[in-house]
Amino acid sequence: MNPHALYIKCDGSMNYDAKNTGGIGFEIIFPDSVELENIKESHGRYEGANIERLELEALISGMEYVISLYEKDREKLSNINTIIFVTDRFRLNDKDGTSPFKIQEWRKNKWCNHEGKEIKNHDLLDKLDKKRKKLADLARSKVFIEYMPRKQNKVADKLAKAGKQFSISDDSIAIKGLKVGKRKYDGSEINYKSLKEKEEIHIHVFLKTPLNKQWGISSEICEATNFGKKINIYSDDKLASKLQRRHEYIVKIKKVFTHHIQIYRTVKEFKNIKIEDGN
Repeated sequence: MNPHALYIKCDGSMNYDAKNTGGIGFEIIFPDSVELENIKESHGRYEGANIERLELEALISGMEYVISLYEKDREKLSNINTIIFVTDRFRLNDKDGTSPFKIQEWRKNKWCNHEGKEIKNHDLLDKLDKKRKKLADLARSKVFIEYMPRKQNKVADKLAKAGKQFSISDDSIAIKGLKVGKRKYDGSEINYKSLKEKEEIHIHVFLKTPLNKQWGISSEICEATNFGKKINIYSDDKLASKLQRRHEYIVKIKKVFTHHIQIYRTVKEFKNIKIEDGN
């Protein structure tokens, strides 16, 4: 860690229950040169979001708090020239999903990537990017988002879990139309390079996320080498309506992308009952 930087360690926590009950927390750690006590905050009880939205909300809330500190005590913080936000969700660091350059390109491309895939949680990414810019201008400092393993983020993790216990619910970051089922397995996300077009796979659907003009279907593989691995499918409304949570299907891969696949419309329930035919 940089001994001269201001660190804000952030985390989100979620129960995989019917309401996706969640909480967030952050710990603000001042450098020794700043005579202020470290700050610990818990927020919650969120409902209807997903874990990535909670992690993003933790970062945004941390930024908003630090902005308020600079508005109140700018002089005490004037010697800080680096502000580092920490997340234990690998995808949300500046080399990946929170890169200001990527966010700028996605915004120009109407929140789609170069493959035409809609960017999940783009409303919060847009908000995060604007809060970061406001903080950087106000503090006259560089603002980074970095990844640290969970074992180095234990305090924020504890704070996030405490947020889940708050008595009043908050649906401010809820996803309208989110449909959740329990996972059968706990495998990590599949390496999409290992998949082949026209390959048939046996999947269990556990989450359906409505996007702007598409659906994100979160599934897990129920067979062979990739048993238990999570796999993301993007589809239109018609196909998504045939893929029901807590059901298993045999599907054929139409196209493989970096972080998701598309499938053919011929979908069979695992009991060999055909659901839909087409191309």
